[in-house]
Amino acid sequence: MSISELTDTGLLQRIQQDDVQAFEALYLRLWESLFVFAMKRLGTESDAEDVVQEVFASLWARRHSLQVRDSFEGYLFSAVKYKVINRIAAMMQHPEKLDYVRESLLPAVNNASEGLLSKELQHILSQGVQSLPAKMREIYLLYIEQHRSITDISHLLSLSEQTVRNQLGLARGRLKKSLQHAMLLSFFC
Repeated sequence: MSISELTDTGLLQRIQQDDVQAFEALYLRLWESLFVFAMKRLGTESDAEDVVQEVFASLWARRHSLQVRDSFEGYLFSAVKYKVINRIAAMMQHPEKLDYVRESLLPAVNNASEGLLSKELQHILSQGVQSLPAKMREIYLLYIEQHRSITDISHLLSLSEQTVRNQLGLARGRLKKSLQHAMLLSFFC
């Protein structure tokens, strides 16, 4: 039986025996679908490529200890999903990328299974925003939803620009923790 005829599980068994050809076959078999999955969520080819490469690099590094109970393809899609969530959480540290997160990473998609991640993220972000202290939430929403500048917000709320920046930074930190916490919970559930 040639490598291309092996099932994903068969390839995994060969990969665990350090078979580079089996790894390459799996990579070629699944790379495109994993890339498209990541691309729909991240919006840029470079981020999607990075995520998929990280998943395959991790797979190779952990090949001897890897234990997959069900579908190996499903396992890889889950790994990409968690890498995407981590990437989004990292983006939330940069205010200039927050609009991108809202507009590009959380689009409505037609396929219900593909829309699950989008809905999960929207729900988590919405809950996170609602849990912010009132003034911090107000500043965050003015900045994100009304596209107000830091200067505008500081004048509107009679606060210093530095206070507005500090509040936005704290809000991003809390929202990042919400995403990370939700990711951990979904990993164990």
